[in-house]
Amino acid sequence: MTDSEGPIPDIIAPGLDALFVGFNPGTRSGRLGHNYAGPGNQFWRLLAAAGLTPRLLRPEEDRLLPEFGLGSTNLVARATASAADLSRAELRGGVPRLRALVAEFRPRVIAYTGKGVYLAAADRARAEWGVQPDRLFDGPVDVVLPSPSGLARLPFAEKLRWFREVRRVIDAEVDTRR
Repeated sequence: MTDSEGPIPDIIAPGLDALFVGFNPGTRSGRLGHNYAGPGNQFWRLLAAAGLTPRLLRPEEDRLLPEFGLGSTNLVARATASAADLSRAELRGGVPRLRALVAEFRPRVIAYTGKGVYLAAADRARAEWGVQPDRLFDGPVDVVLPSPSGLARLPFAEKLRWFREVRRVIDAEVDTRR
C-alpha cells in the first residue's frame, strides 16, 4: 500500500445534523473507497451504540449517512498509513476547504474524530473532549471526540460517552430551532 491510495469523496448534504471530520483516510479506507474501514476502527459501532444510526452500518454503506442526518469528510484527502505521515501545513491546508463545506452545507454540529483533528483545524495547542467553548466556523457547534481508531487506547465505553454527546447536542440544537 502506498500514499497513492485514492481520496475518498465527501459524504455531505445540506442541513446535516452532524458532519464528522477526520484527519485523512487510512490506506485500507483509501483502497476500499470508504472511511473508517480499518478492521479495528470502532466508528460504525460507536454511531450505532450512540443512537446516531438506527443500526450498525458497514463501511461500504457510508453513502447512507445523510439519510440519518450525518456526513463525513477529512482535512486531507490522500490516504496514508498514519496521520503522522501528514505535515502540519498539509493539515492546515485543509481548513479552507472545510470552511467552504460548512458554509455551503450548514451542518448543526461538526464532530472531530480525535483531538488532533480539532487542534489542526483550530490551530490550537489544547482542547478537551466534548463541546468546545467557541465555534471555529459561523454556526455549527464543535464537538471533539476520541479517535474511533482501534489504536486509540481509550476503552469503548469512554469513546461512546463522547459520541453520545454528539447525539445530545444534536437533540438540543433541534429543540432550540423549534
